[in-house]
Amino acid sequence: MKGGGCKVSEISLDEYKKAYREMMAEEEKRRFLVHLVVYVLVNIMLMIINLLYSPGDIWFFYPLIGWGIGITAHYLKAVRWMENTLEEREAKAEYRAREMKR
Repeated sequence: MKGGGCKVSEISLDEYKKAYREMMAEEEKRRFLVHLVVYVLVNIMLMIINLLYSPGDIWFFYPLIGWGIGITAHYLKAVRWMENTLEEREAKAEYRAREMKR
């Protein structure tokens, strides 16, 4: 047997869906955390540059706010709304499978 030695028929569709959802949720959370770390590090660097080279003209908050909007959207999609996204994908896959059967 290929790929770990278990047959596909040994797990139910519900077990597969649960495992797939957990796997996707973990992956999306990991991607979000990487995005968050990059956001924090880059914005700290921009603050330092701004305060060292042009302390009279404070501009670092523009990218902080702009990128902050993007990271908030990423959080909502990856963490808060992930369940809905997965349900939609499953429904589309099920619809396509039924159409292929016809």
